[in-house]
Amino acid sequence: MLTLPTMSQVIAWFGWGHGVGALAGISAILTVVVIVAPVIAGLLLYGLERAQVELIGQVNRDFAYFFVNFVTFPGTFVHEMAHLCFGVITGAEVNEICMFESGHGQLGHISYCARGPWFMRAVQHALIGVAPTVVGFTLGYFLLRYIFSGGHSVLEYIGLWYLVISLIDHSTMSDSDLEGYFQGVWIFIVPLFLLFFGLGYLG
Repeated sequence: MLTLPTMSQVIAWFGWGHGVGALAGISAILTVVVIVAPVIAGLLLYGLERAQVELIGQVNRDFAYFFVNFVTFPGTFVHEMAHLCFGVITGAEVNEICMFESGHGQLGHISYCARGPWFMRAVQHALIGVAPTVVGFTLGYFLLRYIFSGGHSVLEYIGLWYLVISLIDHSTMSDSDLEGYFQGVWIFIVPLFLLFFGLGYLG
C-alpha cells in the first residue's frame, strides 16, 4: 500500500529545523515538486513508449508504430475520457471529442472552451491538460497492485498487462496538453505553498 509521508516527516528529512524560514523554503520546494511531477511522469511514460517502439521495431518498424498507435487503443480512450471528465468537472465547455483521427498526427483529440472567471479558466486549462497523466498513473497503479496480488489465469495476466501497456503508451501529455497545463498551473502556486506551510506550521 502506497503511503505518503506526513509534513513532519518531510521537515525532519530535510533537517533544516522548524523555523519560519526553513518551513518556507521546504514549502517552496514541495510546491515546485508537485507542479513539475506530472511533466516528469509524462516524460517517463514517453520514454517507456519510445523504448517499446525501439524494441518491437527490431522485428518490424511499421508493426511497432501500428502496435503503439492502434493496438493499444484502450489507452487512447482513457486519455480522451480523462480530458472530458476533468473538463466537465471544472466547468469548461467541451465542444468536441474524437477517439480516432487518422491522418492528423494524433489518434484522438478534445476541443474545449474555458469559461468563467479568470482563475477558473486557469484551473480548467491546468487540470484538463494534466488529466491523462493523473488518471493513467492512478489506474496503472491499481492495475499493477491487482496483477501482483496473484491468483490470475494466464489469459487474465495477458489482458491485465495489455491494459497496463495501453496506459503507458497513451498517458503522456501531448504538446497541446503541456501548453494548457503551463497556461494555468501558475494559479496553484500560492495555494500549494500556503497548504504546505500551514501543514508544517500546525504539524
